[in-house]
Amino acid sequence: MFGNELKTLRFSAGLTLRDFCRQSGEDPSNWSKIERGLLPPPTDHERLTKIAKCLKLTEDRIEEFIAKAEISTGNIPKFVMTNEVLLDQLPAFLRTIDNVKPSEDDFQRLIKLLQTSEDAANG
Repeated sequence: MFGNELKTLRFSAGLTLRDFCRQSGEDPSNWSKIERGLLPPPTDHERLTKIAKCLKLTEDRIEEFIAKAEISTGNIPKFVMTNEVLLDQLPAFLRTIDNVKPSEDDFQRLIKLLQTSEDAANG
């Protein structure tokens, strides 16, 4: 997943693997393995930001790029882990995508969350 997207982004930026690695200060052998899914990507945000800038990603795409790198390593993205509302709803979401019906309590909390968000948007 991440490796294929990385390769596509690199091609879109007009960079060969060696050019990309020269600009980002990375090892071509390791990045070739990352692109082929043989190695996981790094999860260090500073390093990933530098890489994203070499790929000419816009600021809003950089966060998405970093989140995809974290997800591909089996980690929950930092923006979820630091957001109490998202973190609170994560168990219900994961059960839902695993085909387990959310509990009534899960639905009630989601309704309250939506109502609170709507009130804040209209407030």
